[in-house]
Amino acid sequence: MKQNWFYRLLLSYLPVFFIVIAILFLAFFQALNEQSRKEAVNANAFLASQVLQHVDSELKKIEYNILSGILTHSFLAQYFTGAEVTVLDNIQAVKIMDELKLQFPVIDSVYFVRLKDDYILADGSFRSDDFPDKAFIRQIVDQQHGSPWTGRRLYKAYASVTGKDVVTLARRVPHFATQASGFIVINVGLDKMQRSLSQIYNPDISFVRLSDEQDQWLLGEPDPIADPGRQQVFASYVSSYTGWQVESGLRDEAGFVSFALNAYNVWLAIAFAAVLFGVIWVIHVTRRNYKPIAQLVSLIQTSVSADAEPDKRDKRGKSTNEFGFIRGALEQLMEETNKVRRENMEIILRHKKHRFIEALEGASAVKEEEWQAELAKQSLDTAGRRTLVLAMEIDRYREFEQAHDKFNRSLLLFLLSSIVQEIAQLHRASVWAEWTSERQLSAVVWLPEGEAGDAASAAIPGEIMQWVKDNLSFTVTIGCEEADGALPQIRAAYAAAARLLQYKATLGTARVIDPRDVSRTSPARLDYYQTVHRLAQSLRISDPGWSAQLDELFRHIYDGCYARQEIESLLQFMHQTLRKAFLELSREYREGWQELETRLLELEAQWETATELHERCASLFESATDQIQSLRESQQSRVIVSEIRSYIEANYANPELSLDHLSERFVMHTKSISKLFKEEFGENFIDFLIGLRIGKARELLLGSEQSLQEISVQVGYSNYNSFNRAFKNLNGVSPRDFRRYGSEAASASSPDE
Repeated sequence: MKQNWFYRLLLSYLPVFFIVIAILFLAFFQALNEQSRKEAVNANAFLASQVLQHVDSELKKIEYNILSGILTHSFLAQYFTGAEVTVLDNIQAVKIMDELKLQFPVIDSVYFVRLKDDYILADGSFRSDDFPDKAFIRQIVDQQHGSPWTGRRLYKAYASVTGKDVVTLARRVPHFATQASGFIVINVGLDKMQRSLSQIYNPDISFVRLSDEQDQWLLGEPDPIADPGRQQVFASYVSSYTGWQVESGLRDEAGFVSFALNAYNVWLAIAFAAVLFGVIWVIHVTRRNYKPIAQLVSLIQTSVSADAEPDKRDKRGKSTNEFGFIRGALEQLMEETNKVRRENMEIILRHKKHRFIEALEGASAVKEEEWQAELAKQSLDTAGRRTLVLAMEIDRYREFEQAHDKFNRSLLLFLLSSIVQEIAQLHRASVWAEWTSERQLSAVVWLPEGEAGDAASAAIPGEIMQWVKDNLSFTVTIGCEEADGALPQIRAAYAAAARLLQYKATLGTARVIDPRDVSRTSPARLDYYQTVHRLAQSLRISDPGWSAQLDELFRHIYDGCYARQEIESLLQFMHQTLRKAFLELSREYREGWQELETRLLELEAQWETATELHERCASLFESATDQIQSLRESQQSRVIVSEIRSYIEANYANPELSLDHLSERFVMHTKSISKLFKEEFGENFIDFLIGLRIGKARELLLGSEQSLQEISVQVGYSNYNSFNRAFKNLNGVSPRDFRRYGSEAASASSPDE
């Protein structure tokens, strides 16, 4: 599908995108340039402060040295105030001047002015009227300067030489006197000062300009008014010492810095205008491109059903945008489409399965032409081919259901049908397989021609069974039958294959069953009927011979190769026979039969093979015979215990009555008598006998005049002390006290009354 609308939408936004981005880039670089300018301003401010500090420091050193010499050097005071100055003094003065020049390279010249004789000592000796700098001398004599250093001035040592630009320091001698005797004049050359400052900065990049209080430049470039575009002043400081002003900035030979600085605000304005233009452009283009969307929304609103209208609002009840509405409508459309597709697929699969079952089971009259048309619809290559009909059943399906949930069962069933398809295709056979019941998969395989068909017929069932056994958690049993390609023969083969599955009860599970495996003899019906009756009678009387009867019954089943339905019929007959035999017994035996019958019904619903049925029946019947034997022994024990009690009650006065006596009398072990007596009456033999004797003694004590010794012998105690002790232990009082206090004492002391 061509994306014309996409490209139109993209191209409509690209111009304004590039324009705005380009201008924003320029604005960014201008901002970066402004940041650089600020850094340059800071650097030039530092440079200007360093220059001013250097100049002030140098001039202060010179002034300090001069003042120190005036105040401490005795020669200077003598030179200016002495009566007579010799040639040697002049030489000494010149030496001081040279030392100053040597110590401070920026000093251009030094001269002394002696007022008493108007004598000036410089590079030569002069009278004040002949000295070229006489005007300055008159000025310092007549005036007082606030600043120690003059501004820029021209100095000539001789009238015939070219003057030099200097700044001058003039100090009177003596320094603190009210009347000066002379002056020491120090001229600092501006060119030398310039050379000393050139080491601090690069004059090709930055400039430094120093001007005096009359705005005369001292160092650096001349007044920038002549060429204001070449220099941009970034920093300016005024010295508190000299009053001079220092200015620093960048050289702008091409005028670029000036242009950038002046254009910065302009670029910001252009960038803001570009952003505003971009917003307007986007709004305009969006409105233009929104028209198709609005038309689409309008079309959907008029086309969708009323059920889609609630999708236009979110959870808070607010209307969503058009894209949300379109998305909701499309999702609803896709959901309905998928639902219809799934329903159609289910209908197709259900129809396919229904036609397959109809054709094989013959539930409806499916003609050969309809069958062939259905095969052609399934794209199956069946022309002239023999068929192999398979009936596959999952073994122990109840366990399979318990081990897997519904979803996993569906996956396993689908996997099994897919394996049948793949194995058949590996042998160049066509196959149509469907699940005809929840545990049975039926398949019709059209075999290839010739020997390949015979090989495929022999291999396909075994490979399917073995693959399931090796790779899955369950097994299958397969019944197979061959037929030609006609539908009636396929139906007959399918019925035969399904019947073969009945014989897995005797032949076993996880195997392939074909007609050759079912070889059976005609069992004698009378024999197994009689065997079942004998089995019931043996179980009824707990005869151990029931095991041989059960083995004989299942030997009939194995020898006769019974199908499952036949075994189920025989199992039901055995069930009814056992019911009849046990219901004729007493209530206790009938109650035991109910438990046996419940377990037998569970077995009838869950058995898989005859071997398994044989083993579980043997276990069940063994448990039943044990229960019957215990019940019978319990009944006999109750009769014996009752006889023993009657004997004890009749012979309690016999002193020889004991467990050994009872054991000889009833031919039973003493432990057995004690155990049965305890289980039946809740107390042991000795306690029962003592209670019986003491009870009879209480009656005799209250109702007769016999002596205590006679009563003791009459109730079975030949030793009176034993009788007295037993009576007191049981009643809390002795026999004598019991008789003395009469019935009231007996009532108060005896817990039995």
